[in-house]
Amino acid sequence: MAKIESTKSYEGRELETIFFRPMLSGPNAVDLGIKVMYNMPVPTTLQFWKRGGDILQKYTAAGWNGGESASKFQKLIQLFKVKAEVGYSAEDYFNMVFEQIAGRADVNLDDLSGTELEAAETALFRDAIAESIRATMWLGDTDRSDTLATFDGFMKRLLADSGSEENDVHGFGIDADFVSSQEPDVAESLLKKLWNTAPEVLKAFKAQGNLVYLVTSDIYAKYEEELDNVVLESAYLAKQNGRDGLSYRGIPVIDIQVSEYLKQCVDMPQSFAILTDRRNLAMAVNTSDFPGTEIRMWYNPDQMENRQRAVFMAGCDYLLPEMVSMAIGGVSAEVTSGDIPASGGAVTVKVTGYAAIKSLSIQGFTAEGSADGEAVTLSGSKDEYTGSLSGSNIASVKLTATLVNGAQIEIPLK
Repeated sequence: MAKIESTKSYEGRELETIFFRPMLSGPNAVDLGIKVMYNMPVPTTLQFWKRGGDILQKYTAAGWNGGESASKFQKLIQLFKVKAEVGYSAEDYFNMVFEQIAGRADVNLDDLSGTELEAAETALFRDAIAESIRATMWLGDTDRSDTLATFDGFMKRLLADSGSEENDVHGFGIDADFVSSQEPDVAESLLKKLWNTAPEVLKAFKAQGNLVYLVTSDIYAKYEEELDNVVLESAYLAKQNGRDGLSYRGIPVIDIQVSEYLKQCVDMPQSFAILTDRRNLAMAVNTSDFPGTEIRMWYNPDQMENRQRAVFMAGCDYLLPEMVSMAIGGVSAEVTSGDIPASGGAVTVKVTGYAAIKSLSIQGFTAEGSADGEAVTLSGSKDEYTGSLSGSNIASVKLTATLVNGAQIEIPLK
């Protein structure tokens, strides 16, 4: 059986130049739509300089007055020590590495050097780490015990700071029928509303070219579908050839591509869109200021498997809530207590996307559509909410969620 037995490790300068910096700089980092901070001084500080306003001074007989210090906003990014480790059977590992090399025309497959193998192994592991960092950066939650739990992501932080007060992250809700809606330009209307409801300070930064829409795949696909329906030759050609990227009024629309991970993170809203300045969200990775940081790849003859391990520091955060406009949706619910009698009774609801919910209420309706009894606020924590509904001729019920940003949306019951 073919196998790769050589041991490779990166430490110190090699760890930066060969492994991490190619992954965290250049076009790949720009495509993330956020600010990437690699090996910045620890503690890592996210900074945003405030616009100066009127800094001109009038000359008087006494001369010039002294200038004031420039204003800036700062926030420390908490870094967490993380470990990435995967194991492959020796045969599978050889085939995966060999496949990367076999696709290159400049490589002699009869005379593979250690350098070629090392580069292929490094690329394989680097891609896996980059994907894990990207997913955790958005959906991470240290309160979980399993999925994406190494450090807190943007969504957890933004949801925790959402509200209707002055210093909260403001936004609105996305209707449950957004994807299936037959209304024209529903995705465009969503992007437009994000802009219209954005704080004025955020709009003022458009001229600097750093504003970005960060959206889930369902919103991105809906917007692209609407562009395909435009009756123009350019839209017809784009429909056939595809688009390199989407934008709305000159602001890039970026698919953050976390749909598959959202299915595993049932606490998170399954659909959301954010308008912000890309410098306001930052991902920090450090491999130089902490002991034990390394990349190691080796063969274990006892288990007949190849293993890859990385130890480093990572964390992310956002700086200014007034530089964020956010829409939240993708919240669903299922009645787990069985059919509700006409006279009501105990109701138990299991919810997906509960991290975005501030409160839930349920209302009974007659067959004619009029309210039957009073709306009841459900109590619970995490994914399960309960309450007691009363009425005389209940034929259907409606669940209404008040989101953390103050918006209300109706949630269809399964």
